Amino acid sequence: MTYSPEQYQANKERIKAAQKRYYQRTREARLSYQKGYDDKNRDQIRARKRKPRTELSEDEVEPNNEAELN
Repeated sequence: MTYSPEQYQANKERIKAAQKRYYQRTREARLSYQKGYDDKNRDQIRARKRKPRTELSEDEVEPNNEAELN
């Protein structure tokens, strides 16, 4: 079998198209799974994100206030 630039390019494009289809299919599955989880646990996620400062214990420090002055 001899090397053919046309066959090489055709195979390269075929492989790239197959990879694109695979990643698109798995991306849609991942996004649908994540959306289902988010919908199911919406209240818990919202509560975690909106934790009031008054409920933080003294041991907890907010990440944006960790700058130390040396």
